[in-house]
Amino acid sequence: MKDIIIIANPSSGKKQAEEYAAKAQSLFEDNQRQADVRITESEEDIVKYVKEASSNKYDTMILLGGDGTVSKAGESLKDEEYRPKIGIIPTGTINNIARGLGIATNIDQAVEDLVNCKEQITDVGMINDKLFLSSISAGSIPETVWEVSKDQKEKFGSLAYFIEGFKSLREEEIYSIEMTIDGKEMEVDLTLLVIGLSNSVAGIPNFFNEATYDDGYLYLFGLKKSTLGEKISVMTSLLNDSEALSDEQNKGFVIPFKQGSFKNDHNLNVALDGEKGPCFPFDIKILPAFLTFLVPEN
Repeated sequence: MKDIIIIANPSSGKKQAEEYAAKAQSLFEDNQRQADVRITESEEDIVKYVKEASSNKYDTMILLGGDGTVSKAGESLKDEEYRPKIGIIPTGTINNIARGLGIATNIDQAVEDLVNCKEQITDVGMINDKLFLSSISAGSIPETVWEVSKDQKEKFGSLAYFIEGFKSLREEEIYSIEMTIDGKEMEVDLTLLVIGLSNSVAGIPNFFNEATYDDGYLYLFGLKKSTLGEKISVMTSLLNDSEALSDEQNKGFVIPFKQGSFKNDHNLNVALDGEKGPCFPFDIKILPAFLTFLVPEN
């Protein structure tokens, strides 16, 4: 078994991955650990190097990149018999997966924490045949996720998503969605559907207050047709008090569940971990205790 492989995606976020890969390698060597570095030039390279980490049975795989990089790495391990422990140095734009795991979004701190960390076994989600590690979403706002250009992300960071999201509020569409949630059938008209694994969604902490990466549940948030004022009220209740959200049930709701199926008459895509994902219809389920991440000891 080999020790550590560092996989850096230099195109993520503010393009600091190579610099911090070298820093992490030096830090590991100072702590008597051997670290090999791989720099990606394409999405295919992420898959190639993750497969290398699995086939050569590296003990630990350190990923430098954003949610797309981490999600692609997780997906690449889906069918592997051996899955190494995963550390994240968040050099992307939103870094929602790292946030949900309690990993520092300050890159220097995230590097330092890797030599004083603990293991956390985590759930992942599966939509059709693809894994996701953070969230999926559908509706007019999520469609803006893949409309944000790389230039916008580099210039505005996470603010780029919110700029496009607020633009979409003026063009709200209503989607009739048929859902079967843990065997219970329902049909509801929604403007926004979000399904997440942890408390953090789109960089927003406490989106799902009760959710953790190891509780064996997915969490669904549905937003019905509403005015801007009603949306603000629903989101305020969601982020601050799950009991207060019950007073907003006519406009928004949260459901914890383990598996479900979703249908819609439109050719509607979902956003999957910040990237364009599959279309409706889709099946979704939780895969408990699937990956092991390294998180700060404290």
